[in-house]
Amino acid sequence: MQLIELEEDLKRLKGLVRRADKVAHKRDVLLPKWLPIVNEYLAATDNEHEKDKVDDNPIFAYCVVWLFDIDDLAQGIELGLKAIELKQPMARAIRRQWAGFISDAVFDWAEIQAENGHSIEPYFSQVFNRVINDWKLPEQVTAKYYKFAGLALLRTTNGEVKPTQVGDIDRLQQADALLEKAASLHKHAQVKTVRNKIEMRIRALEAYGSQEQGT
Repeated sequence: MQLIELEEDLKRLKGLVRRADKVAHKRDVLLPKWLPIVNEYLAATDNEHEKDKVDDNPIFAYCVVWLFDIDDLAQGIELGLKAIELKQPMARAIRRQWAGFISDAVFDWAEIQAENGHSIEPYFSQVFNRVINDWKLPEQVTAKYYKFAGLALLRTTNGEVKPTQVGDIDRLQQADALLEKAASLHKHAQVKTVRNKIEMRIRALEAYGSQEQGT
């Protein structure tokens, strides 16, 4: 009966035209309705006797997707990682697997936050660690994470990437190492220009330090 009801909810959701209306409906109607059921399901899977009896749960999958759609990254990442642990299939409307979906969703969110001078933590680092240590994603996906992590060290408070504004040589070298890794993973990472700027900035700071010591 729940799956029939879910199908009806998905049809109603599909009938909404505007993205803002879809997001509001997921936040205000669908998640309050279905998330408690997901939490009950997860509580049951934590039971020692139920751990080997995990069944496919499309309600769980759609709730995770909706959490990312409404930018509830804290709960979205938590439940997304749980979905991977439980080997839950992705919602049928999504053609990617969980790791790819989560990495793309968090990356898109982080880009918007960074460009507007907002913090990307803790969510970016949380997923970045998974991308580089646990998940076997296409090289260009891993490369864009390394690149973004490097650029994040060069951003000003208003979100612009400006190596000339960074006064810490260690920070510049750390950024360059991340960008170098991105380039090694994907030849079209497009990091050469910013790496040249980093090199010039490091030389300028080293020259300034030498002048200071000579005075």
